[in-house]
Amino acid sequence: MELYGRHKWLVKDVFNVFVGAFILEFFFYLVLKFSGAQEYMLYLQENSILSAVSLFVLYLIQSLGLLLPLWYFVVRKYGLEIKHFGFNWIGAKKTAAWIFAAYLFYVGLSIFTIMLFSAVGIGSLGFEPQQSLFEFFGNNVVGVIFAGFIAIVLAPFVEEIFFRGFVLNTLVERIGAGWGIVLTALIFASVHFEFQSIVPLLILAFVLNILYVKTKSIWPGILFHVLNNTIAFFVLLLL
Repeated sequence: MELYGRHKWLVKDVFNVFVGAFILEFFFYLVLKFSGAQEYMLYLQENSILSAVSLFVLYLIQSLGLLLPLWYFVVRKYGLEIKHFGFNWIGAKKTAAWIFAAYLFYVGLSIFTIMLFSAVGIGSLGFEPQQSLFEFFGNNVVGVIFAGFIAIVLAPFVEEIFFRGFVLNTLVERIGAGWGIVLTALIFASVHFEFQSIVPLLILAFVLNILYVKTKSIWPGILFHVLNNTIAFFVLLLL
């Protein structure tokens, strides 16, 4: 099954991108650890504004750790355009209808899973809250702005381009829609490294994967992701 034309990249390119991303992330970690930057950031915590700015820069660096290998091993190598990653606009009405249907499905599947876990005695295992951005950025105005920008703008775009436009695109073409959806969901949930809340992450990824496969466009997934993160962000902010 092809989502947006024939892809030029191969499964080995996906492997190279993940290896490159791991090496870059590990390199950034070593730089932070041995350059004294971690101690400096602890010092900056006394200044909430500088602390929020430094954390925002770190998130940008982390995002580059995903996107730079993607650019080097795929975009640059094959001379691709942005349309090859699913940026195919399907119209405002159709996009809104798909987002509405997907959100109802997402809420329903989440409620069903919670009820199922309760019925079999699992309880809230895997449903514990994710680590809040406010724990890092604080509740001051600058921290809230940076946290909101990351959650509502940056994360949906970066994650959808990487996981739906790139990973899912590749897997669906190589191993079929069903296994591609499942495997991409597992990868998406795992790389967040928040295993205490892995079930909601799996459900979110599962819905986003289906949305992309059905619409053959990355835009409904991005906007769905933005909507979901916006609701979660303001609920946390109010609490």
